[in-house]
Amino acid sequence: MLANRILHGVLFVTSIVVIPLQFVTTLLLGWLVSLTFGLLLLPMSLIWILLSFPILGASWLCSKIEWLRTPIGLVGIPWVVVANTFVALMPSMGEIEGRTSKLLLAECWPYSWEWWMFRIGKAPLAAPENVSLRKLVHRITDGVPLMERTVNRIAAGESLDPNV
Repeated sequence: MLANRILHGVLFVTSIVVIPLQFVTTLLLGWLVSLTFGLLLLPMSLIWILLSFPILGASWLCSKIEWLRTPIGLVGIPWVVVANTFVALMPSMGEIEGRTSKLLLAECWPYSWEWWMFRIGKAPLAAPENVSLRKLVHRITDGVPLMERTVNRIAAGESLDPNV
């Protein structure tokens, strides 16, 4: 949990720059995606995949060897900050809950593997082995209605962004 608390401090500091930029980048990139008939979404998705695989891989290793969670968690913070910033600056194109799920994947670091397993429906949040993740998700989503709604929809087995 130490790495996650440090991560949230770093994300808070970077949000001072990212949030004002977010309005500009989502508008401009949204226009570009529309002008390219959605083809620009392909490279954006590929970049997200390249950013998320190391996060999931390192988090999987942490889930298998628990004592590595703090050292790997601390070393991975810069990578996770880049991934989180990338997701925040990309246009959601109407998939707001999908974007929120990606943000939660990054913000749950170094429990990202556990979040991913919950996200794909293979590990319920109420499971006894997910106590740390449950506490972490509660701390992250507390008071953030969009994140709470996304977690509740995943927990209920509903698909995200049904209006898209």
